[in-house]
Amino acid sequence: MAYDIRISPPQRHALFDLRGTPQALAKRLQGIVPDLPARPCSLVRQGAVALMWLAPSRWWLMAPQEVEADLETTLMQASGGHDAAITLISDTQAFFSLSGRDAGIAMSIACPLDLHPTAFAADSVAMTDAFGVRALVLREGDGWVLGVEQSFARYVDTQLRQIF
Repeated sequence: MAYDIRISPPQRHALFDLRGTPQALAKRLQGIVPDLPARPCSLVRQGAVALMWLAPSRWWLMAPQEVEADLETTLMQASGGHDAAITLISDTQAFFSLSGRDAGIAMSIACPLDLHPTAFAADSVAMTDAFGVRALVLREGDGWVLGVEQSFARYVDTQLRQIF
């Protein structure tokens, strides 16, 4: 049986770990995203920029690699002083894009989450395991983004390609 799935090679994105209260982060993120996510384990997008709420006071901001320097400058110059911790972590993560009719099959093999749209909506995001390593999972259009620590990228790539 032929599967309809496309798996991108691991890619890097501009990625920032943000820690602080929603009020403090809202000030820092003005003009970058329209609002903060409405609930934990969800995200908001502004064009190619995504703000993910991962834990009570932990957020990740992901954007295309080419805007990293400008985004870092904007975040660091935003008003607020020492009200939030902002750390550039782009080099720590690798991201795979899975697309095609059968991308969901690969994701169901990779991680234990219930990824059905009724359980994992289009604006959902979660930290989980994929092939036994810590991973970030989110929907992107009709497909998926799977993020893992850079040191596990080759392993996860091999695992994904063995499925199909």
